[in-house]
Amino acid sequence: MGSWPIEMNTADVKGDIFFDVRGMVAPMECRQDPQGHDCVNPEVESDDLVITKLILTVDETQYGQYGKCNICVNGTDHHGDDHCVSGEYICDCEKGYNKSHVDCTSDVGADNITETFAQRSCRQGSPNWECWQDATAHKTGGMWYSTTREGYCGNPNATRCTWKVAEFIKVVNKTCSDNHIHSMVESHNQTCFDACGPTRNVTSDCYITCFYNTVLGPDAGVPGGQITGLPLSDLITGWDFPFNSDSCPGLPPKKNPDYPNYDF
Repeated sequence: MGSWPIEMNTADVKGDIFFDVRGMVAPMECRQDPQGHDCVNPEVESDDLVITKLILTVDETQYGQYGKCNICVNGTDHHGDDHCVSGEYICDCEKGYNKSHVDCTSDVGADNITETFAQRSCRQGSPNWECWQDATAHKTGGMWYSTTREGYCGNPNATRCTWKVAEFIKVVNKTCSDNHIHSMVESHNQTCFDACGPTRNVTSDCYITCFYNTVLGPDAGVPGGQITGLPLSDLITGWDFPFNSDSCPGLPPKKNPDYPNYDF
């Protein structure tokens, strides 16, 4: 992101860890289904991603429906809007599975990972990567949020002021952040990772399996498997390290071109 999260999703620390850890399965998932959403999602597959740690001030009096905010690719957001402008972010508040686009309101949307993703359970015969995704939700919990243009306090045409950026803490390159998390996870199960080869290949089945066996425990890849592995506190420390040290250089946040005179 690296910019004001207008028409974008944000998360608390645990929610962002959920997004990143569940995304580790993408190479396995995409080998099975190259057109899967995460396989064509620039927020997962792009090579120039950043992670932004910031503080938002929001109107908590009434959270609204969570909006799925995505980059429009080839005229579609893959959530019902097939007439969007490629490269722009768009939030969709469609309910159910009719796949028709519904604009979100000015309310800040909230999605409790435990109440949504953690209610899913892989079934007998499911690939291990599906079970890992479900287990990750149980492990991390967390919150996702959606913040729209209609509620942005810096938008003079907003229907209601519901959120603003209170502080940008740091923007870091996602590859740098990922490298620190991978190194931390590897240090807890070095023998397994060493068996995958002399160099780190995060797209190999071997590496991905070692990663999840370490983070979630060796039984999490089967239906009903026990979730153990690393303490959540270790994952939080690993996620936060690049923001609390000089290990990853800070990048300047991008000024929003639509509101050049509004800083926060």
